[in-house]
Amino acid sequence: MGFKFWLTRSTKVYLFIAITLLVVELIKGHAFIDALSFSLLWSLITTAIFITTRIYHLSKGRKCQLCQDSPKNDIE
Repeated sequence: MGFKFWLTRSTKVYLFIAITLLVVELIKGHAFIDALSFSLLWSLITTAIFITTRIYHLSKGRKCQLCQDSPKNDIE
């Protein structure tokens, strides 16, 4: 898994979380600028934690069945 894989993965995660948090903050009645700054900051933090833990678990050889990003191994 190269740089392009991790860049697209982190971009997808970041955008999904940012949009979700923005919508939630707007539903809660916060101003758009406040909701936008909140969602951008927390999506950055969340994406960094997600990508870091995925890289850590992959380095330990642990597979993620949900992510399906590890090569299949016939002997398990």
